[in-house]
Amino acid sequence: MCKLLLSCFMLAAMVSMVYAQLDAAKLAQAYKDFDMARREGKGYSESPDSATLGWGEGSIIQSYALRGEVTEDTYWLTKITEHFRNIMGTATDPDGDGYLSWQTAVYNYNVAYAQRLHNVSAAQIAPDHIKEGAKSGVPNATGHTYLIEFQTDAAHFQIRDWDTQELVAENVEYVDGADIDQIGPFKLKITGATHHGDRFMVHTQPPEPTEFTVHQGMFIYPVALFIEAIKSTPELQDEFGKDADEFLAFINKHLFEKNEQDWLEMGELGGGYRFQPLLTDRFANRIMPHNQFAALARAWVVLKDIEGAHPLMADRAEKMVRYFHSFLELDEDNNAYKWRYWDWIEYGQPGSMGTAEDTSHAALTMSLAMVAARRGLIFTDEDMVRIANTWLKVMWNQDEADPKMAAGVDGREPHNFAALLNWWSELSQWDRQVHDVALTCFLAKDDKGQAIWAPAMLVCAKRAGIEFQK
Repeated sequence: MCKLLLSCFMLAAMVSMVYAQLDAAKLAQAYKDFDMARREGKGYSESPDSATLGWGEGSIIQSYALRGEVTEDTYWLTKITEHFRNIMGTATDPDGDGYLSWQTAVYNYNVAYAQRLHNVSAAQIAPDHIKEGAKSGVPNATGHTYLIEFQTDAAHFQIRDWDTQELVAENVEYVDGADIDQIGPFKLKITGATHHGDRFMVHTQPPEPTEFTVHQGMFIYPVALFIEAIKSTPELQDEFGKDADEFLAFINKHLFEKNEQDWLEMGELGGGYRFQPLLTDRFANRIMPHNQFAALARAWVVLKDIEGAHPLMADRAEKMVRYFHSFLELDEDNNAYKWRYWDWIEYGQPGSMGTAEDTSHAALTMSLAMVAARRGLIFTDEDMVRIANTWLKVMWNQDEADPKMAAGVDGREPHNFAALLNWWSELSQWDRQVHDVALTCFLAKDDKGQAIWAPAMLVCAKRAGIEFQK
């Protein structure tokens, strides 16, 4: 009996300690201090670059939405309005289509087209089409046209920038099949016997700035949560009602209608957004990887039933959720799901990036399932238990003291991801052990680390049904 009482006392003490360390008010102040030290509280909201907005600002404005949910402090709602007004203020219409948006050239490719002209010889130039990713320290393509010319004899060539008429290289010895790398960042080869007077033309194009749906989704989703909270809470209408209406109108036109240009129906599978028809896009017009359309699909799931939302929003939300759900594969041994990074149809045939999705991108894809399940759209509690099993039975290294996650949803090595305190941790709604593992990771962090991750950890606790001080 004494041992039983001692065990109960120790357990109560441990629970008390955990609750004390999840003091929401204390952590809120710590996060406020951290946030205000980050560009005086503006984060990256004033950047016009969509990549910076998506991967920098997105997590910041997301943390405000999480803080607002947990603490019910309108301070965080005010922060969302301030940041999103900054974001709206950076939007422009460079392509003249009537929609405001944000662009980046970070992810598109340098492109070159090479061709032999009407030459005497049968020598060939290859490849005729190159897409070359940007590399650190390597300049992008100039966008100029170049001539590779055997101007004086068949054994030597020069390279002329046709736009400026400047010689890029001269008197270069011709070696059959050797790399020609003077037209950066490309490498070309001429093969075969050449002849005096042969010319080969190379057109180049640098990466085109373009909108990226995934970046938009990263900062629009928390704004959607803001709109949902305001519309469902009458006492917040006076202070934030006009903001919510203005934000929804902006989203309807400049994000929903804008992206309709790239909507792709996929029949019984559902549907999704596709990449734009740009020469410098690596996969122009192909349907996006699951995580990329999922980022924005979450916002449509949240907004679809709100008064004033675009009338097609519910349809698009359902089809994107269905598309992802269509490609889930059941691991019967673990009652878990796995899925690939990307599934598509091309030339009328199904294709995929066969490797299971990596842990980082899968967190974003899986978050669509969570948002949908919490609102009763296609994903059921049984589905979410299976995804929680993916986390706990397949990806977690089973080390309670030093928890790590596998590199992908198939459990592959290496286990070099710490137990992630982001969307994965919200699976605690369907399995309390997710919270316990995440908490171990959280408590191992220093004060600054806990301040940074407090929004996610507190929501993880809330999803698990755990009470904490506010």
